[in-house]
Amino acid sequence: MSRRESPMKRIWQMGEVADSVRQAGLDRAAWTAIIPAAGEGSRLGYHRPKILYPLLGRPILHWLIDLLTPFCGKMVFVLSSQGEAEVAPLIQERLGEQGATVIQERPTGMGDAVGLARDVVTTPQALVVWGDQVLLSPSTLANAIGLHTVQGAALTLASVMRDPPYIRFERDGDERLLQVHQVREGEGGHLSGPGENDCGLFLFRVAALFPVLARGREAGIGLGKETGEFNLLQVLPFFEQEPGGVMTLRIGAGLESMGVNTREEAEVAEKVLQERVNASPL
Repeated sequence: MSRRESPMKRIWQMGEVADSVRQAGLDRAAWTAIIPAAGEGSRLGYHRPKILYPLLGRPILHWLIDLLTPFCGKMVFVLSSQGEAEVAPLIQERLGEQGATVIQERPTGMGDAVGLARDVVTTPQALVVWGDQVLLSPSTLANAIGLHTVQGAALTLASVMRDPPYIRFERDGDERLLQVHQVREGEGGHLSGPGENDCGLFLFRVAALFPVLARGREAGIGLGKETGEFNLLQVLPFFEQEPGGVMTLRIGAGLESMGVNTREEAEVAEKVLQERVNASPL
């Protein structure tokens, strides 16, 4: 019987990423952040672009810029045509030439939103973060970027175990990503019990990102059964076919995966952000 080679390690815990790995990822010039932010704040009772919703007196936009600036040399915000007039000037004011905007005319899905950034991303790496993920920590970003860089992955994503999960990653015996199930697409039957949930943070090698999205769109892969939208999440398993495959950083802090969609979530976010502000050095 031939000895079977040890499977590649694909899921990493936060504590397993060494300082040297984190340092390897600190090249801002290599990274562009793509932030899908075309949503409105209707569930928050806020009739302006959601990315302008104030937390501790500052818009979500400013919290995200502060979080991403140490890691990304450029940021591309995907805005609605209605929100552009309000949001674009604030991006220009804060980021100047390091900020850019593209317009998603209709809400056709996160896969389409990310694909719209293709012509303005010139760096070798791209980081995608949902436009309301203000609770991601700098530590999570540093660990994910370092892991992605050292492993040479096509995709690195952050995940957390939740019960019940909002989405669920299905994997094979070697931890390869096989399928992504989503409640919003009528797949709730796959989501009972604890499961692995994304954290709204995805890191891509750009040479793989846009070709995979284009192939998925053309083939109808990722089209939601309920929404008809082109979902980024359902395309993620196809990055396993790219050189480097998919790496996962498993984090322990479930709140980092929480977006800001309701007033209750906004209140939780403010408490966490206030704690971080209080703990930061003067």
